[in-house]
Amino acid sequence: MKYRVLIVDDEALLVRTLSQAFRDAGYDVVTAGSAEDAKEILDSTEAFDLLLLDNRLPGKSGLELLGEVGKMPETRIVLMTAYDTDETYKESIRLGADLYLSKPFDLKALLSKASELVAKGAGA
Repeated sequence: MKYRVLIVDDEALLVRTLSQAFRDAGYDVVTAGSAEDAKEILDSTEAFDLLLLDNRLPGKSGLELLGEVGKMPETRIVLMTAYDTDETYKESIRLGADLYLSKPFDLKALLSKASELVAKGAGA
């Protein structure tokens, strides 16, 4: 089974790096540069197995997007941020994030954790 991931970040280099890493790991990859673009993609396509979501985006934040889309039982959600705070962490978990990552993070560790999350989600 090939998993689908939506990567939402406005940092082009990080998007390219994550996209390549997840493609190499066998995922189908879709990207968006804003919460608004991501919402449009989420509303108009099949469910994703994994959502990698930056918090600080142009326009709406990642947390605002999480609040709009609500809990997505079929999708594991990773909130990424370079601006780590206890409030952001607590709010991300309350809104349904499965994992909270502070940037910079270890790419191999993210791929490993993502694999665990989507496998758990597929069994749910």
